[in-house]
Amino acid sequence: MSTEELEEYVNSQFDELRRLVRLEERRTLHLVDLKEAFLTASAAEKIAEITLETEKLQEEMDNITHQLCLLEQTEVQAVGPAAVAEVLAARPGPAHRLLHNIEARPREETVCD
Repeated sequence: MSTEELEEYVNSQFDELRRLVRLEERRTLHLVDLKEAFLTASAAEKIAEITLETEKLQEEMDNITHQLCLLEQTEVQAVGPAAVAEVLAARPGPAHRLLHNIEARPREETVCD
């Protein structure tokens, strides 16, 4: 084997090695892209779940605040517990939580609509 043939053979082997390295780089980048897409989708799903739960909690807080305002108004008007229970029972939502302790006092600075 001549020097030129050997050089050509070595160069062809290096070319093949470079080709394989580029192929592996592309595969690796593809896997990184897939992993990134999966993590992004997972994060978006978790954010949507948190947003939904936050909206539910906000709605429940608004409902409780309204019920507290009703209790405060009925206390100011000196309406009996039976009337308060009737008003709260007519409202949708977690009114049953307040009906168990009808003598509960509203917190300070309750904002009523």
